Amino acid sequence: MTKDKKIETFDELFRYLIDEQMFNGSVIVSENGSPIYTKVSGVGQRGESSQLNNQSSFDTASISKTFTSMAIMMLKEQQKLRVDDAIEKYLADLPYKGITIRNLLTHTSGIPDYIEWFEEYWDRNKIATNQDIIELFLKGEKPELLSKPNEKWHYSNTGYILLAELIEKVSGLSYEEYLQRNIFDPLGMESTRPLSRRMEKEINSIVDGYIYDRINHKYFIPDTIDEHSYVYFLDGVRGDGVINTTAEDLVKWDQGLYSDELVSEETKMEAFKSAELNDDTKLGYGAGLHPDAEAGYGFGWSIEENETSGKILAHGGYCAGFHSFIIRYVDSNKSIIYLSNIDYLDFNENKIHHDIVLELENILFDREIRLPIFPSLTNSTEEIKMN
Repeated sequence: MTKDKKIETFDELFRYLIDEQMFNGSVIVSENGSPIYTKVSGVGQRGESSQLNNQSSFDTASISKTFTSMAIMMLKEQQKLRVDDAIEKYLADLPYKGITIRNLLTHTSGIPDYIEWFEEYWDRNKIATNQDIIELFLKGEKPELLSKPNEKWHYSNTGYILLAELIEKVSGLSYEEYLQRNIFDPLGMESTRPLSRRMEKEINSIVDGYIYDRINHKYFIPDTIDEHSYVYFLDGVRGDGVINTTAEDLVKWDQGLYSDELVSEETKMEAFKSAELNDDTKLGYGAGLHPDAEAGYGFGWSIEENETSGKILAHGGYCAGFHSFIIRYVDSNKSIIYLSNIDYLDFNENKIHHDIVLELENILFDREIRLPIFPSLTNSTEEIKMN
């Protein structure tokens, strides 16, 4: 498929998505380091009826982990830590021994996720911080490990909270300062920073995230819905989320990972390699981009090996009101950046975001594509084929 034909096909797909109220956000698809298709459509702040644009900044949620892990890699190259150091070397008063920094990076520590505990026990009128998670959950509750270190893979936001604390302790800078000086500034990512939206009110260009009732065509702020109110009371944590950015800045991030500007090729090879569990399992334990793929997890990245797409480094991000993906096809220097500020009231409908990026991939790699359908509209028939 020629470049012009790809652009035509992308346009056809997004016309359909916008007509069917499936897309509100910002997308950039790149080949050989340069964007070949950009789409920005929808509303950023409904009260003000402001339209999204290239400078619109989205909450990327767990994509933030890719930056946290890079900061750890940089500190490793600065010889301020080793990834196989036990975390008690730096955080001596935690109730766990024998867990390494590598375990935190790869979600193999066995430490339970803090979010469920905070949703049940935390005062929802207060905004929690990393110190609250460490003092009240880890030291106070002393939850048992889900498994021994490196025995199993358990996705744990708690591990990335601890990594943010390590960054501050080892560097002598705040988490925000370290990322700004060592990652965002060198790569020219002028619209990227950790952001507590509920604590910092007057900020230009950030977009609101919405819960969308598609049937009744109504939009809600997540804070007003009990099951999504964590976006308020967990607004002060760092390391596992809250980095806000634009699609254009994420293209700079993607391309910066091909150079040695941040860390050496040797360090990247270590980071972009799937963790190996104690039973020698290297793939098949993690969640990847493709439902049928055997995925692993490196330092802040999901990792797949695909027959036609080659090696894929990816991470999704979700918090109420926002869905995001950064997908890097490293063997061909292609990428997909997907940012949306719409979350569906019927949570099953959110599968549509994943379906959309898979169709973007199909166009990028000259495959047959099908127009996505909301799960609630899907019956036993096939999805609509695209002409």
